[in-house]
Amino acid sequence: MQASRTARQKLMEWVRRYLPCEIAGTVGELGGAAVAYWLTGSMAAAAITATVGASAGYYAAAYANAVRWAYREYNDRPAVTRLVVANLFAFRSVAIEFGPAELIDSIAIRPLAYLFGPMIFDNVAAGWVFAKLVSDIGFYALAIFSYERFNGLLAGRGQTIEEVDGESVPAVAAA
Repeated sequence: MQASRTARQKLMEWVRRYLPCEIAGTVGELGGAAVAYWLTGSMAAAAITATVGASAGYYAAAYANAVRWAYREYNDRPAVTRLVVANLFAFRSVAIEFGPAELIDSIAIRPLAYLFGPMIFDNVAAGWVFAKLVSDIGFYALAIFSYERFNGLLAGRGQTIEEVDGESVPAVAAA
């Protein structure tokens, strides 16, 4: 029973962390693909635009969340310093958590899935849904690995902040 509760808690932690980003990325991805395809009639243009739209939407939300989480962690600093440190910490967090996943996803998985998905299903909409699912499975497998592996270096990691010589671990790591 304890293992299932722990697995459920872990799943909910990931959902809380990634769902807002996923919603923003999906709007950018499918919206961008639809507009590009409507304007050009090209699957290649739609695939590239879907990839860019997914990244823009996803990382706008991820970065905003990371800044918000980091800003809370540095409440003992003056406002301007707090904002600068929160932005630097957020940038580092997003790069560590999502960098490898985004590189592999944007260069290979997502564009190929959006290009070949409609060909496999002989239907643009069904192919794009397939592409979205395949891309997200690959992306989240890599992103969750990074999140779990480098948890102590990330903003908003859903854990209590440990103390090291009177400083929080993120503050020590950022110094």
